[in-house]
Amino acid sequence: MQALKRLIPVTLLAVLTACAVPAPVAGSAPDTGSVLLVREQADPPQPLLEHPGRPPANGYVWIAGRWDLLEGRYRWQPGNWVAPRPGQVWQAHVWRLAGDGWVQEGGRWVPDVNRLVRPRQR
Repeated sequence: MQALKRLIPVTLLAVLTACAVPAPVAGSAPDTGSVLLVREQADPPQPLLEHPGRPPANGYVWIAGRWDLLEGRYRWQPGNWVAPRPGQVWQAHVWRLAGDGWVQEGGRWVPDVNRLVRPRQR
């Protein structure tokens, strides 16, 4: 019984430590040119609600914040406004369950397949 009384606080501490989510940390703008793949066992936290406000100019694109894995911990990288890229759309960062862990696919600019196609000149 005495051993059980000592084990309860240790177990409680371990459970609470495993559930802790780090505080948001300001970060840099997202990588807009490459695909980043990161593997992690623990579930990524839900995205934080952001209020982007008004864009700095017409046509600017809001790139939502994301959870990145830095030094073994999830860190919030806030969103930001970026200038549009003609003929491209922003594809957001995504966490996908893959086997026994999570994989992050970094956000990137991709060709806009829904863009109107000009008719051919005859």
